[in-house]
Amino acid sequence: MKRLIAVLFAVSALTATPVGAADAPAWVVKKYNEGSRCKKWEPLFKQHGLPVVLFSYISFRESRCRPGAVNAKWRDGKIVWTLNKNGTYDSGILQINSSWRTVTRNVCGGGLDRLFDPVCNVKVAAFLYHDSGAGHWGFKGY
Repeated sequence: MKRLIAVLFAVSALTATPVGAADAPAWVVKKYNEGSRCKKWEPLFKQHGLPVVLFSYISFRESRCRPGAVNAKWRDGKIVWTLNKNGTYDSGILQINSSWRTVTRNVCGGGLDRLFDPVCNVKVAAFLYHDSGAGHWGFKGY
């Protein structure tokens, strides 16, 4: 009987909804289960109180899990191209916008280049998320 209970517990643990799934839209949970996630960074998201499923998907969508991702190009120290119409750029695994310069300095103790450090990037994301939700990444109401 104890063995049966242990097996049932193990099976239920394998099929359980991932941590943070309740905080993510159903289509994100589906994408998460299909592999559109950054498993490597999930412990960091959890450590900083972010909904793991949602932010695992966001990091996959935004940077394909790459800490060095940036959506701009520079020449001679000046931006010559960016995806953002307002001239700002996004950096790191969660693509934190360069307009958060002061927040980055206060949270990480450095300039925008610190956003390429995954720990700093997630700390800034946690600050933004806990202040106003996931709207910064296009998820209004989460």
